Amino acid sequence: MEKGLLEAEKKHLLLMLKEAKEEELKNVEVAFSKKYAYDAVSFEGNNHITLEEVDTLLSAKTLINRSEREQKEVLNHVKAYDFIKKAVKNKQAITEEFLKDLHQIIVQDIMNGGYYRQVNVQLMGSTHQPPDHLKVYDRMKKFMLNLQEFKGDAIELACYAHLSISKIHPFVDGNGRLARLVLNFVLLQHDYLPISISKANQKAYFHALDTFKEEKDMKPMVELVSGLLLNRYNEVNQALTK
Repeated sequence: MEKGLLEAEKKHLLLMLKEAKEEELKNVEVAFSKKYAYDAVSFEGNNHITLEEVDTLLSAKTLINRSEREQKEVLNHVKAYDFIKKAVKNKQAITEEFLKDLHQIIVQDIMNGGYYRQVNVQLMGSTHQPPDHLKVYDRMKKFMLNLQEFKGDAIELACYAHLSISKIHPFVDGNGRLARLVLNFVLLQHDYLPISISKANQKAYFHALDTFKEEKDMKPMVELVSGLLLNRYNEVNQALTK
């Protein structure tokens, strides 16, 4: 995919935003937040809340036919997304404390969040396994240094941050949601729209993760994210022209 096409869509949206009504922009953002929460919690197949139920949950704050954990995962993700948006406005940098605070929101009232794992974990279906828990602290500090020295564009930086967190797997649970939120945090920092990675993208997504973990090659993830960004810009531009 040509990068120029994405940049053209990005510039077109900036023009659209000048003419768009506040209500239109709010509707686009609310719709994305709901879809993003749904995609995030349903991605690994353990949460069975539907997109329609997400809408009901955010209005009524409770669902009769879903477990407390399933509901909290949705509500927490919406809060976590709001958290990164506010952090972008406040020009917050990615730090270990920022990641711990974000993780705490993701797993609030589900488990004790904000602490690096103190046990080893095994990832089902992955050819790469996360480092020993004793190495997590050093790996995260090295990751922070590498972020500061990273050479590449905004999309590559977002993918690198996401892939590195996924590879280290610093927390017991919630690492995938955390990594995808961080990806959007970096995109938003650089004035891109956020994206949502759904189960429809699962095969390509896991291939991109494994390629980075095994070969240190970010290209598949960069291509996936770039394609999803282009789709998102097309969707938003079309929504604002109706």
